[in-house]
Amino acid sequence: MPVPAPRHPAPATPRRTRRPLTLALASVAAAAGLVAAPAGPAGAAPAGGYVAFGDSFPANPGPGDEVPGAGGCPQGRGNVGRLLAGTLNLRLHDHTCNGSTAFMPSQPQKTLRGQIEAATAAGHLNGATRLVTVFIGANDAAQAGWAPAPAQDAAFHEAVVAALRDIRARAPRAQVKLIGYPELTSRDDRHFACPVNVAGVAPEVPAAPVHVAEAQLQHRQAAAAAAAGAHFVDMKDVAHVRAGMCAPDGERLVSAVLDSDVAQYNMTNHLTHRGSRVFADVIAVRYHRGD
Repeated sequence: MPVPAPRHPAPATPRRTRRPLTLALASVAAAAGLVAAPAGPAGAAPAGGYVAFGDSFPANPGPGDEVPGAGGCPQGRGNVGRLLAGTLNLRLHDHTCNGSTAFMPSQPQKTLRGQIEAATAAGHLNGATRLVTVFIGANDAAQAGWAPAPAQDAAFHEAVVAALRDIRARAPRAQVKLIGYPELTSRDDRHFACPVNVAGVAPEVPAAPVHVAEAQLQHRQAAAAAAAGAHFVDMKDVAHVRAGMCAPDGERLVSAVLDSDVAQYNMTNHLTHRGSRVFADVIAVRYHRGD
């Protein structure tokens, strides 16, 4: 991968995602392995601020499980940011929003730049901010699929490096982390994914084009974080493909595109409730380590 070193229950009616992250990436998945992090003392006052930026992976709303975020977009009650804030005892300002992009044009609350400006105007990015997470890039890869990879790399790099540097300037005491996506396809020669997981049946489908797009996105995220002096949180080993859409019911960290285990997720082809917990735990460990 071109990145720097880094049972059988009766099938239920599958849910639909509110907004697929990508047509290509919608055939794949992610995630796994719980890593516990120390929690703050119960009832203690928040130790500082935490600002979350990004797309539907961290926002993760679902029918009957929605609350308004800081930027006005619906979000899941148990999404990554809320779980992470509880673990770290930080005051959350969650600006994540379904469909958000880094460099492709969109509504202000659905662009990384717009989210940063909204957080600044609301007084959320300041000297009291201790953590900022940015989870962005899949929607750009989907919407700019017509453009050659080098052009996408350049557009992402320019937009995200500038955004990360801006965040560091506005919240100088915060750890700034760019969060990687789960492993979408296998690393063997088949590059398979499991877009269907119904009643315990999850065929392994070759998905080489998705593997290429996944590797390109991972590379541009890691390169942007390095250039901006931010921390890149690589989730590929923890959130590997067999723990994602290919995993058994109750164990998946990412729901399949067609998935019968509907109690375990809010959106198809997104983090499950378990997946959000795993991502929050991994980021918490990295926060405590300071890397």
